[in-house]
Amino acid sequence: MKKITKLYLVIFSVASLSVTSVFAGDLNVTGGVTATYKVNGADQAAGKGMGVSNELDFNASGELDNGYAWTWQTQLDGASTLNDDTKLTITAGEMGTIGMFISEGGLSSKFGYGVGAMGVGSDYTGPSSVEHGINVDGYNNVQYHTPAGLMPFGITAKVGYVPNLVANDGASAKADGLINTGATGKDMTQVRLDAKPIDGLEIGADYANTSGALQTVRYNAESGGAYAKYSIGSFTVGAAVSAYQPSENTGGTVNAQSSIHYETEMYGVQMAVNDALSISYSEEKATKATSSELSGVSVRTSVNDIDMKIKHIQAAYTVGGATVGLAIADADDADYVVGKAEKTTTFSLAIAF
Repeated sequence: MKKITKLYLVIFSVASLSVTSVFAGDLNVTGGVTATYKVNGADQAAGKGMGVSNELDFNASGELDNGYAWTWQTQLDGASTLNDDTKLTITAGEMGTIGMFISEGGLSSKFGYGVGAMGVGSDYTGPSSVEHGINVDGYNNVQYHTPAGLMPFGITAKVGYVPNLVANDGASAKADGLINTGATGKDMTQVRLDAKPIDGLEIGADYANTSGALQTVRYNAESGGAYAKYSIGSFTVGAAVSAYQPSENTGGTVNAQSSIHYETEMYGVQMAVNDALSISYSEEKATKATSSELSGVSVRTSVNDIDMKIKHIQAAYTVGGATVGLAIADADDADYVVGKAEKTTTFSLAIAF
């Protein structure tokens, strides 16, 4: 871990020497507005809702006098005007890209299977919370990306490092970091690989883990996943898996200890009916596995698995620069609670600008 930290320090030091002379960059503003009408059903304790969301992306790019390219972005969205996600990257030709990401730059592969006319599975509509694992974009992090074309089969690699496992969203220059007690870990590393071995096929995987936790922590948090997506003509099929072991504290218990981990399977199919209409169907099976064992003797005393299943049906119709959408999500044993059912139906109108 110390070697990784030193590597990033060297990279940013070299980059800083080059930033002193920068050609004027271009700034542009993009964004979109989405209006929704949402109907909740089954056992979910929520009524009908209406909302209008706005998202603005401020993007700037340019070139340093040594030929390196740089990009900057900050986002304003949600109900506040605070900097939501910000990043600064420098691309050094064949040496790849380095960047600093403030609550940005996720490397999880969980939604890489890419099926969803409006958005991928529960990432778009819910209704339930699926535990996929840890991701560097939940914190402030630095990353290195290999350049395209460096490795065969279109393989690219990305490495992210979180020096302090305490989020500090929207931090400005010279900001102090919050004190980290190490209760769940002090730092985190995540690696992602993607490849395009043949036309139409995309595959990838990621792995993340934390370190530096207190001695009372049995397991450092770690997660991983993999995906495959194949597109041919108007059809796209995809599948993905993810696994997550949360950080666990012994809590001072000496006679018995419990362990929880999560596994999720996702798959679906999408079809472009014509240039305007796209439809999709996908499913998620998310398992919460809880087990207990006698401390020190590795004797398992109980096992309890809860399988949450979510079905997604989506349709998107684009006309005149606007997208009209319908997304239905239906969950059994929602939120990993046996017998709990949730269903949401979302009608939307989205306009990009």
